[in-house]
Amino acid sequence: MKVALIASSGGHLAELHALRGFWGDMDRFWVSFPTEDAQHLLADERKFWAHYPTNRSLTKLAQNMGMAWKLLRRERPDLIVSTGAGVGVAFLILGSLLGIKTVYIESLARIHELSLSGRLVYPFVDRFLVQWPELEHKYSRAQYQGRVA
Repeated sequence: MKVALIASSGGHLAELHALRGFWGDMDRFWVSFPTEDAQHLLADERKFWAHYPTNRSLTKLAQNMGMAWKLLRRERPDLIVSTGAGVGVAFLILGSLLGIKTVYIESLARIHELSLSGRLVYPFVDRFLVQWPELEHKYSRAQYQGRVA
């Protein structure tokens, strides 16, 4: 199985990186931002650098949509997993439209409400995982499987 691991740098990337037990033996590639922490964490990984900052930037969203379109069609992953934030939106929505299985893991910081990224991808993803049981009860498609960290 080939998996695309998509996360903004910082905490989102740290959460996804912590799931090594899941993705460690898979054929994989990463998409993140070329920040110091991401370059360190992904030093020995196959990676692609996305456009940033994405915080509510339609320009960066469009650039990352173009990148996602090209990369997903070229790499053909079987699964896309993302912990957000903005960079995950482009890959999860396009991945879903291309028939690729998608999983979104909402941030540990989101206890009572979904993040903007979570709200945007919620209708598209195959599995929507949350890290607090309160969110599972509030959103019908959300699944609580425990916490990443």
